[in-house]
Amino acid sequence: MPDGTCISIVPFGTEGVRRKKLDEPEDDYDLVCVPVDAEQVAKIEAFYEHTKGEGYDWLGMIMSKFTPFHVHRINRWYCSQWIAYALRLICVLTLYSHSDLTPQRLYDLLSDYRAS
Repeated sequence: MPDGTCISIVPFGTEGVRRKKLDEPEDDYDLVCVPVDAEQVAKIEAFYEHTKGEGYDWLGMIMSKFTPFHVHRINRWYCSQWIAYALRLICVLTLYSHSDLTPQRLYDLLSDYRAS
């Protein structure tokens, strides 16, 4: 986010969807910066406020891997799913063709988007 924080959810965390300062060195992550305007940032902020604290979607993540369907439990997310949904809300990516949206697949799609 523009303020140096990141919004994430981790599988074994108890906080659910959370926002925190990115303390770790950047070389620990493969960051992809997506240019957005102030209105898009505001939409992501509103989506975060709406989903803050919602838990990890173990069932959705596992079922989406083993079926051709996108499975999503209400009020639950997994990391790449939350990010992809936020990017769809601000019209950055159209990802409906990917039921199993792994972090690597999302990274590849964002890298391709940034390159175009």
